[in-house]
Amino acid sequence: MPMLLEEKPDQREETIYTQEVIASRLGQEEKTAVDIKSQVHLKDYCRKVPMVGIHTTCGEAAGMLNKDQAYPCIVLCDDQMHPLGLLMRETLYKILNGRFAADLFYHKPISRISDSSPVIVDIGMDALGIIDIALSRSEKQFYDCLILTEEHKVLGVLTMRDVMSLSRTLQHKAGEERTHTITNSRQEISGINNSISHLVQAARNAGEEAQQIMKWSEQGEKSLLQVEASYNRVHEHMEGQRQHAGEMLTSIETGAGMARSIRSLADQSGLLAMNASIEAAHAGEYGLGFQVVAGEIRALAKQTREIAGNMSTLLENIGKLTQQTVELVRASSAEIADSSVHVTAGGTAFKQLSTSVAGMSRIAEGIVTEGKKAGEMAEHINRKLQDMVTDS
Repeated sequence: MPMLLEEKPDQREETIYTQEVIASRLGQEEKTAVDIKSQVHLKDYCRKVPMVGIHTTCGEAAGMLNKDQAYPCIVLCDDQMHPLGLLMRETLYKILNGRFAADLFYHKPISRISDSSPVIVDIGMDALGIIDIALSRSEKQFYDCLILTEEHKVLGVLTMRDVMSLSRTLQHKAGEERTHTITNSRQEISGINNSISHLVQAARNAGEEAQQIMKWSEQGEKSLLQVEASYNRVHEHMEGQRQHAGEMLTSIETGAGMARSIRSLADQSGLLAMNASIEAAHAGEYGLGFQVVAGEIRALAKQTREIAGNMSTLLENIGKLTQQTVELVRASSAEIADSSVHVTAGGTAFKQLSTSVAGMSRIAEGIVTEGKKAGEMAEHINRKLQDMVTDS
């Protein structure tokens, strides 16, 4: 009678590995968990198992599995190493340990009892996709191995323990990447918070400078208003001087006319005195007194003529000087009027500057307010990220 398998496992296939295999796998898992930044390779989780043809008997398969307890299954392949089926160790145990199973199946090909539709995954598939396929299987096939292929040729198998180890490695890797991302985010947010703090401080300083500029603008505006008022008063005074100078010119013209009249009278008096002397000479001794009086009148007329001439010359000189003064006053008045326009424009510019600075100050205050809010929000996010890092 053919020999049955020497022992029958009482546990599921993923728990019947030898201590050496378990220690090796755990060591590999720990190493993978520590080196979570390295790329995950499915070949690191692939198990080598017996790969046989379709004519292999159940007895031969039992001998292979008895020879090495680390084999969880046997893979059926064709001549090109393409997978055709899968025979789990537990399935073979159940069949061959029946009452008449050995006689019925020991010399039969394993193709009759193997799973002809095993789950086959390619080495190039995404690890998460393989995990999802493994976990979405029915309960009947949940603990069966997955056949791993490369270019449709069998490389080995993945047990559920391998799948769970792969899942744990990916979780560690994702956790590390999440922690790394959170840490970088915390640093970025800290940098943003510092930038916001600097911006708030700069806005506060700008607001203070704007307030100072507003004070200076107000002072400058007041000073310009005072200068404008002084210019207006000087302009009024000079206008009055111009009017007075004009009146003086009129008076000088009048005086010059009077001087000319006096000179004309002096000339006429001289002619009368000369006529009187002639008439006195004709009268002889009776005209001696008239002749003396005529001589005095002639001398007085001459003196009056000289005085009138001097007065006329003096009045003309005074008139010229007065006319020059009027011209200077008129030019100065025009300059003051032009300066007053510039002073007024300066006052308007100061008002506009004060208005613009006030607007800038309001903007700076808004930046300070919004910056404080952004800083508080960044600090809140930073604390949340710190909590996430601590929890992870």
